[in-house]
Amino acid sequence: MPTPLTPMDALAERLAELIALLETANEAYWRRWMTRALARIDDHQLAGVSQVLAAYGGQDTFSDLELSPELAAQTPHRHQARNARLTELRSEIFELANAVTSATAGPQDG
Repeated sequence: MPTPLTPMDALAERLAELIALLETANEAYWRRWMTRALARIDDHQLAGVSQVLAAYGGQDTFSDLELSPELAAQTPHRHQARNARLTELRSEIFELANAVTSATAGPQDG
């Protein structure tokens, strides 16, 4: 029976999937951002997790990304499927990154 993935390992797997999706959509900026974060995570650096979380929130951030908007009129099903997968990965990655930071936080005094 395979060993269950740690949240950090699961995060790395999902990031690799996201990077492949971003590459397919020719989304260079966020692909570079997540590739740098993944390299840090692969080196077991929490800074990579922080970098992932920093991409979320606010206007014009990763949370607002729409892949291949030019496909909306040309091939709407492809556009919809690509962005549905982005939404799934974006949510999973956010949850996993938060799980990693929660698991690594020290005990709270009080």
